[in-house]
Amino acid sequence: MLEWDSNFFGIPVAVILPEILGHEDLAEVTVLLQENGVRLAYWASDPGDRKSQQAATQCHGTLVDRKITYVVCADRAVLPSGGAAWPVETYAEPLTNADLENLAVQAGRYSRFRVDPRIPEEKFVEMYRMWIRKSVDRQLAEAVLVVRHLGRIVGMVTVGEKNGRGDIGLIAVDNGMRGKQVGAALVFAAQAWAFGKGWGSAQVVTQGENVAACRLYEKCGYRIEQVRNVYHFWIGS
Repeated sequence: MLEWDSNFFGIPVAVILPEILGHEDLAEVTVLLQENGVRLAYWASDPGDRKSQQAATQCHGTLVDRKITYVVCADRAVLPSGGAAWPVETYAEPLTNADLENLAVQAGRYSRFRVDPRIPEEKFVEMYRMWIRKSVDRQLAEAVLVVRHLGRIVGMVTVGEKNGRGDIGLIAVDNGMRGKQVGAALVFAAQAWAFGKGWGSAQVVTQGENVAACRLYEKCGYRIEQVRNVYHFWIGS
């Protein structure tokens, strides 16, 4: 059971941990979850394993994300042309502002919590606003880096550590500023922050449907480490 998710959505939420391969095994697990009152379960599986994908479909799972983990080593990081044109600073205020919260919501536009039609839009928005607030007060990040233009924050990235690597949590560029190398400046600043902390590599997790983000990371020297298909199972309804 996932305590935070259950409390946030107001229903029992669980994660299916083992790499279940067969339809019968997955069906048995969903029955067991239903018997224990679970309403929503998450499952991540190898997209190259056809049995896993078939089992998920047969058990009425909804494919909500093709989750890609990108990793870059310090000696592979590169700066795309024009990527340093925008100065990046550390956000030093104790609380978020409207710019940051709007950017956080934009960061989640491909999120499985937005893609899943069973999750209300307002819960998705609340989740991402909560995420940036907890990043600013350093519960979920060690720093928030921002780009400003004409007095407004038009880009931001949250950075921290995960699995002994520098880690990008949220990253977003305001709609009107995309295509102006703001994203490249943020990614490079996040890399510099991570390598400056002594980590030899950095990572970011994004959605395969976010083609622009994937291309940006690859231009910055990131390489795919892992791909997982993430399913949501709505049980007993």
